[in-house]
Amino acid sequence: MGSHVNNKRIMHQLIILTFAVGYGATENSDLPSLQLSEDLFSSTSKLEGLVAKEQAVVQMLEMYAAETKAHLQTIERYIKEYKLVISGVSSAHNLVANPIDAYMLVKRTTVEWDGVERAIYLMANRSRGVFDQVLDFRHDQFFPNQEDLNGAAIALVRLHDTYRLNMTDLANGILKGTPSSKTDYFHSQQDLGARDCLFLGKHAFNRGYFDTAVQWAEAAISKVESGDETLGKREILSFLDMAVRVHDETLERRGPLGAYWQTNPVPIDKHLRNIHKEKYSTLAKSKFIPKLWREQTDDEETEHYERLCRGEKMLPAVVEAKLFCYHVTRNHPYLLLQPLKVEETSRNPSIVIIHDLLNDGQLTKFKELAEPKLHSSRHKSSNGQGFVKSMIRTSKNAWLEESDDPMLSKISKRITTATGLLVQEKTSAEDYQVANYGIGGLYVTHTDHLMHNPDPNSYGPWERLIGDRLATLMVYLTDVEAGGATVFPRAGVTLWPEKGAAAFWYNLYRSGEGDDNTRHGACPVLHGSKWVSNKWIRYNDQFLTAQCGLHKLDKYRLMDG
Repeated sequence: MGSHVNNKRIMHQLIILTFAVGYGATENSDLPSLQLSEDLFSSTSKLEGLVAKEQAVVQMLEMYAAETKAHLQTIERYIKEYKLVISGVSSAHNLVANPIDAYMLVKRTTVEWDGVERAIYLMANRSRGVFDQVLDFRHDQFFPNQEDLNGAAIALVRLHDTYRLNMTDLANGILKGTPSSKTDYFHSQQDLGARDCLFLGKHAFNRGYFDTAVQWAEAAISKVESGDETLGKREILSFLDMAVRVHDETLERRGPLGAYWQTNPVPIDKHLRNIHKEKYSTLAKSKFIPKLWREQTDDEETEHYERLCRGEKMLPAVVEAKLFCYHVTRNHPYLLLQPLKVEETSRNPSIVIIHDLLNDGQLTKFKELAEPKLHSSRHKSSNGQGFVKSMIRTSKNAWLEESDDPMLSKISKRITTATGLLVQEKTSAEDYQVANYGIGGLYVTHTDHLMHNPDPNSYGPWERLIGDRLATLMVYLTDVEAGGATVFPRAGVTLWPEKGAAAFWYNLYRSGEGDDNTRHGACPVLHGSKWVSNKWIRYNDQFLTAQCGLHKLDKYRLMDG
């Protein structure tokens, strides 16, 4: 069973309740749209910087704590001396009767009290100063806010759902790897607490993951029963009861999966399960059958996407057997000395991996050039007017021009040699886009070709001049420890990130029509950091290098170049 990752939210006719999903913050059922400010959670690069920033704040606090401790000792010494003296006399009369005790009283309330007053004064001023200093530092250094916390929570919820992670393990900081992982399990430095689990459960509920919301609430109860005192059990049970009720009502009225919700295939309430035993038994036993090379509904596409992200095989054996690896030279002098190592992953559409396209130095340089320019990734809005930021694409990207560094011009020549396509002119290809994915970073299924409208007047002069995106070359700048694959739901293909390798495919038929079998998505990063660089090659300049076909559905292949 899949989930509609790009727009899951609560159905208003089902949910009229408002939750306090934050730690003290109140949110309604529609989570923040993340439209205005830069976020931190969507990029591991920014999160790595946050570690250093937190260290700087902790160093400030350590200095403050050391100074405060010295002042507290002055105050504590005064209190201790007073209590020692007062405990040895029965009344104030007896204390001042002794001239030495009277002298010491005056001394305490003059000289020593001056020290206490100074300690209080210094503590108060230091506290105000540290407070202002930390506040300014957090503001200037772009510390995360509630929006980042909500985004990170949604990412965790989606990771659990996409990769079918064991809830008990996840709550205890254990992540099971994906087929590409060299490690079976990854362990976090901290476990999730009961309050964390409830917080995540409310986010799951508000995104329409009703089945997952119940699991998070049960994990929170388990934490409380294991001794976690951060949260009362009654608060969790209240949420759990409501989540179960909505889960079962949604299943009864709308089925287990829709554009805005998902549930288990059977009710959680045993009584309801028994009433319609035959109905739910059929649902639970339904078998998934891949639907390839044709149009898919949103739910079907999402299910294919998630299964491919988990590494499930979809291509029939007879199709997979026809795929092979080969060397490409194209009689080019450079390639005769060092042929391209090409691996076919699909013929419909043509998708290949070019292994070892770039070396380590080039990969490192890409990241160094892009890191200072990283900003939240955007995608085309639903109405096609402009680009927006949302949770369907969680990453940060930067654009690099060839003039930014001599290396980029050399790489463009390498791409032309490899693909046979022109990329160095502004009309031939777009600038390099470098993207870095953060917590659960993904990009839901989409096409790279953009010019869907049959009316050419709907596009500006520049777009009409350069044409649509003929092909995509995407270089993996890093390995990814778990997750982060590129998947093609209609083609049934999963590409696992491989440092230095490039995925290459044609987005258009030879006629210039868009090939919707190239619909693809970036799976959530489960563990590690994912960096990629995209080069989108435009159609019109390739009229000599990628010639039209005789039939509108004729396809290009890499070796045709």
